[in-house]
Amino acid sequence: MEGVAEGAKVWLAGGTTAPIEEVARSDLAVLSYDRPWDIRPVRYGPHQPVRDRRVGTVVPTVLSACRDLGPRSVVAVRFASGRTMETTAGHRWVRQRRSGLQVWEWVSTPELKPGDRVPIPLTVGFPGTDGDADDGYFVGAMLGDGGMTSVTPEFHGDPHDGAVAFLREYADRHGCGVREYPNGKIVRVRFPYQRWKRNPLTEVLRRYGVWGLRCESKALPDVPFSQAFWVGVLAGLVDTDGSVRRRVNAKGTVHGSIEYASVSSRLAWQASDALLRLGVTSIVREKAARHQPQSSIRSRLPIFVVEVNRATALARLASRLDLRIEYKAARLAQLAADLGHVRPASSQLHGYDEAVALDRVVSVSQVGDRRSYGMVAEPSRLIVVNGIVTGC
Repeated sequence: MEGVAEGAKVWLAGGTTAPIEEVARSDLAVLSYDRPWDIRPVRYGPHQPVRDRRVGTVVPTVLSACRDLGPRSVVAVRFASGRTMETTAGHRWVRQRRSGLQVWEWVSTPELKPGDRVPIPLTVGFPGTDGDADDGYFVGAMLGDGGMTSVTPEFHGDPHDGAVAFLREYADRHGCGVREYPNGKIVRVRFPYQRWKRNPLTEVLRRYGVWGLRCESKALPDVPFSQAFWVGVLAGLVDTDGSVRRRVNAKGTVHGSIEYASVSSRLAWQASDALLRLGVTSIVREKAARHQPQSSIRSRLPIFVVEVNRATALARLASRLDLRIEYKAARLAQLAADLGHVRPASSQLHGYDEAVALDRVVSVSQVGDRRSYGMVAEPSRLIVVNGIVTGC
């Protein structure tokens, strides 16, 4: 039995994740596929059976085996999406080769080469029920441009855009006061305590586990929130710390991207995982800090940028997000109109169904010894770890 290094995040049946060492200790139900994939070696000649290109459905699965393998020599596999997995040399993958015969095949980690592609899931979804879209947008906006470490929550934004208007209405709905302090084109909006009562907006932020977090530590707790809540969070993040770009090249082809930037690595990866659960692929890039001695602490931290730039992913995301800043919403609607006709390239998946997409291997390198864990999930022997479909 070979396996994955400690710290890897295994996607669980309840809509959360857990480190692989916790899965090994607690016998948690993981996400796996309900059928083996047809990855037979290619045979030429007459009477060869037709290849079954269905991947099946992602379902909760109790591991038939999970064992602590102790310290093992580990290899780091890095992908174009920014995702990384550390595995033992004997760990198995489903690979599509960069060139040549591009059918899917089982390989071990040392056989992976830069340019090879491995599957990522697009149909996992959100089984949780906690939270609605408005709560999600409020939490996302506060994680973006909000202050949650003082006595009173506050938000910084343009007083004429839809984000501030939503926060005014949201505060009024919860019976909370609003005070605004103009500062040029920006207004500082505070939501003060009511006399003899607890601040209702502070209680909302506490409920969702984000009250008191500073910029570099902002993140949501790993609990099963609803899809509507996460869609609201993503809209709030894009409206505050995000951008919507549309450009046309010299040939008249429309390109675009939706980006979100944060100094919190954990929040950036949570946003990327939430997008993947919506069937939207993204890339996470790290930009180095600017190292200006007199600048604020935030500007001296590296920035993690989550970018959605594939046409089909943009069209899918545009149909879900309800942006409230008008110029961003208008640009997103235009992108959706321009790219709505684009369909996934079936040649990329070599005929396999659209329940999965592919991530490209960038590098494979030794990283030393790590405690590792081996798993077996029947019948497919595939699980989702760090957002990647990998063997076990």
